[in-house]
Amino acid sequence: MGSPVVRRSPVHGGVVVAAQRLTPRMRRITVRSDAAVGLDVRPAQDIELLLREASGRRVKRRYTIRHARQETGELDLDVLLHGDGPGARWGEHAEPGDPVEYQGPRGKLELRSAPWHLLVGDESALPAIAAIAEALPAHELALAVVEVEDGDDELPVAAETRWVHRGGAPAGTADRLIAAVTDLAIADGARAYLMGESRAMVALRAVLEQRGIDHDAIFVKGYWNIGRPDRLAGRTPAAG
Repeated sequence: MGSPVVRRSPVHGGVVVAAQRLTPRMRRITVRSDAAVGLDVRPAQDIELLLREASGRRVKRRYTIRHARQETGELDLDVLLHGDGPGARWGEHAEPGDPVEYQGPRGKLELRSAPWHLLVGDESALPAIAAIAEALPAHELALAVVEVEDGDDELPVAAETRWVHRGGAPAGTADRLIAAVTDLAIADGARAYLMGESRAMVALRAVLEQRGIDHDAIFVKGYWNIGRPDRLAGRTPAAG
């Protein structure tokens, strides 16, 4: 019996065509690639950038596609600037003309019809939360609960939004978001999307199941782990 065939995602080339600061800690980096022309991108999908550490070692960082323009092959990546690794440095210093290499898009999230959607996460998930909110049908209600450092981190979301400010407290714990969702009126048939620090999102899932949301109606994605702010778990939607 022969060895199993290993299929790897193709590597695409592109170039940075724009960069702008959205908040003191987030920059929007626009990448253009021929591979993205005509591409159908689903809400909250990401691409995996191939970057280099200072030592020259290749590393990968994943970023949510905030907007995709099929006609031009442009992808907007909203990059949260935290940590001091290769992703954070790329997000801080990327400028038009810089070449990029990436794989994807990829992502397992599927939007399904529901009378009410609950979107919960920290600032690392803000681009994904905003993209999901924009993609929901107008007749389906949505509430976003987002933890950020303070008001400077807030960005527009096309849904009712409740901001939870840490005010200097450590990021990545579940207590503030749990408190914010504990007293919510949960509609029958609700769906929830939990995205942020891995263990905090698992804790939130248990709370929402106790509140009556079905296990299979809760999407959970860990974007980062406490102690590893520059290396996100599974995928990197919006952080370095």
